[in-house]
Amino acid sequence: MRKIVNMFRFASTYVRLVRDTSRLDLVFALADSLVDPKVKSPAVVEMLAKPGVAEYLADPWPPLQADLATLRAMPEGSLGRAFAAFLDQRGLDPTGVYHSDVERDATEIQRYKLHMERTHDLWHTVLGYDTDVAGELAVQAVYVAQLGSGLGAVILSGGLLNTILFKPRELELRMEAIVHGWRLGRSLRPLFGADWVTMMSWPLTKVREHFGMQPGDVFVPTPVVATAMAA
Repeated sequence: MRKIVNMFRFASTYVRLVRDTSRLDLVFALADSLVDPKVKSPAVVEMLAKPGVAEYLADPWPPLQADLATLRAMPEGSLGRAFAAFLDQRGLDPTGVYHSDVERDATEIQRYKLHMERTHDLWHTVLGYDTDVAGELAVQAVYVAQLGSGLGAVILSGGLLNTILFKPRELELRMEAIVHGWRLGRSLRPLFGADWVTMMSWPLTKVREHFGMQPGDVFVPTPVVATAMAA
């Protein structure tokens, strides 16, 4: 019965996400309906064994903390300062995310989800993806490439369906971002479980080099050129 309820919940949430891809609360709801925190499916077992994931989950405490005032005061050019600028420029307040917590006896899946929530915008900052739909889909493509994320694949499918139904003119941009994210994710060292606390004081350029990024790897959308039709 529980599986049937979760299936209906998933379907309802998925349809709403397709209509409005900006709803972060729906992403969290999808995650809850897809994964039972007390049951490890074969796909989840494989994901938790990925490079960087197993090592982090073996000793995940304390969870990553972040404070905007502290980040803003970090040296110019550092990851911490860039992270603060990323949040400020988009009007994002990480307080709620970083104040959420789980008990030390939480399951691996719960600890995995908490770490993903707290590092999501750091991935954006390091990889150079914006928070528009194209940028969010690019990050999900990196998740799929590096972690085999089932939720990432679901969000990608929802984003493409939203594009076809409501934003067909953005299909090329979003596809370009997805392909870029997939290829970049496959080429980089794992970002999950990285020592973000230490790297906050590093220059952003050094952090990117640490993961294997080259200057030309930062996503720059191809300009759309309007072609005038002959009369």
